[in-house]
Amino acid sequence: MNLPIPTHLQNYFVPIGDTNAEYEVTGNIYCTCGSKDFKVTYSNDKQLIKLICAKCGHEILLFDISKHGWNGYVCHEDSLDRTLPFHKYFCPECKKDLFNITVYIESQGKQDFIEECISFEDGFSPDDWVNAFECISVSLLCTNCKSILNDWAGPFETM
Repeated sequence: MNLPIPTHLQNYFVPIGDTNAEYEVTGNIYCTCGSKDFKVTYSNDKQLIKLICAKCGHEILLFDISKHGWNGYVCHEDSLDRTLPFHKYFCPECKKDLFNITVYIESQGKQDFIEECISFEDGFSPDDWVNAFECISVSLLCTNCKSILNDWAGPFETM
């Protein structure tokens, strides 16, 4: 089954549930070391999100609106102020900083991408469709108090 998991997340994204398809996918983020506990940093009103593995320290660029999704990947729109600092996120309930991450992605599908990008010879291949998603949201689960922050970031329309 073709799922719209962007290339930069394919080593970390594990689909969950039974409703995943070409047009939408929900999954949890795991580090390559196997850990699912992350410290979360963000900038630009959460349009730039990095995760730091609590076990091995590996950093994952989860989302950069100027690189990911239709406008970032296909149109190369860069509206971020890269001079803004990153902020470490803490649970609003218990003030701890370790989270499990769930990501939801919507896509218009492979055929739509092929018709809009491949047919105009924009330098894309059919496999690039996973990077041109239309919407993303990030939810957090505090590992300490189990508070759930649905749509902590997003949903961001990326087209």
